[in-house]
Amino acid sequence: MDDNTLLHKIIDIIQYKNEYQIQTSGIPYQEMYVLEKIYMHSNILSKDISQKFNIPPSTLTGILDRLENKKLIQRLRTNKDRRSIELVATEYGKYAVEKHIAEDQIFASNLFGSLEPQKKEHLKALLEEMLGKIELSSLFSPKHQ
Repeated sequence: MDDNTLLHKIIDIIQYKNEYQIQTSGIPYQEMYVLEKIYMHSNILSKDISQKFNIPPSTLTGILDRLENKKLIQRLRTNKDRRSIELVATEYGKYAVEKHIAEDQIFASNLFGSLEPQKKEHLKALLEEMLGKIELSSLFSPKHQ
């Protein structure tokens, strides 16, 4: 199988995962991505999410509005700087992320479980090596080999 075909088969699997999890959670991919960041970095500032994860402030505001309307997060003013907005996941938001993480674990287990244990470990080592060397900004730059 050539590289491009292999890449597209992997993309299809990831897209299936995303679509499945949108159906099970009712939370679109972008919103879940931001909710996970809030969950993982409890009491994070909205400006920090925008900067750390390269989300334009206007896009983030819309996502946060939707998450707040769904009662998945709360926006809190900080005592240090009243202009800063701290984001925290509500109990319902925490439940949604924990369910999402559990689904991720099942997905990964089934995906990698399709290989013999030795091949699975070898593949994981190769993927870790590849991911450690990738610079996202260079992925669409032509390379001379």
